Amino acid sequence: MGEDLTARARLRDAAIELLADGGAAAVSARSVAERAGVTSGLIRHHFGSMAGLLDACDDHVAAIIRDRKGEGMAQGLGFDSVAALRDAGNQTVMAYLARRIPDDAPAIAQLVDQIVDDAVGYLRVGQESGLVTATDDDRGRAAILTMFSLGSLTMHRHLARHFGIDITSADLVAQPGYPRYLLAMVDALGAVIEPGALETYRTAIAQLREKP
Repeated sequence: MGEDLTARARLRDAAIELLADGGAAAVSARSVAERAGVTSGLIRHHFGSMAGLLDACDDHVAAIIRDRKGEGMAQGLGFDSVAALRDAGNQTVMAYLARRIPDDAPAIAQLVDQIVDDAVGYLRVGQESGLVTATDDDRGRAAILTMFSLGSLTMHRHLARHFGIDITSADLVAQPGYPRYLLAMVDALGAVIEPGALETYRTAIAQLREKP
């Protein structure tokens, strides 16, 4: 059982990495199996098909976002803002979503809806912990913030022109334009963030700017 779970996770992670690196064209049964170090027949065994594998990738990516956001929101004003900003810029998830979201398929609609559903939950947690302002429309706010976030990923080339950063890159936090990009995001989302948390973010961004 343990070996089966390990092989399943390796196949899923390999597919996520390949799609993040090269898009859908880079993801095949052979390339995923080679990256995972297993036989391609295990894809059908664990996921039924390549489509099933991608569904599992979507579920895993959505869970990563939900867990990280939820953990940060639950910490309230005592959260480690610098660590949170660094973690946000160090994940294959962003590159995966940038490649995956533009695909016009039912599975993508399901992925977006799942991210919105999860956002409703962790934004409520943030509201209770004092990080997020109150609203009369939890789902509406979660949906619009999700669209803004995912939209920035699909427009990453244009963000690169304006900020000199690649938000799909694994070394995002090391890029000189990252603090300016973060500050612009904080300014744009100021109405969503409680004043105390807003000031904490600004201080953390200033610290990032001071790093060599």
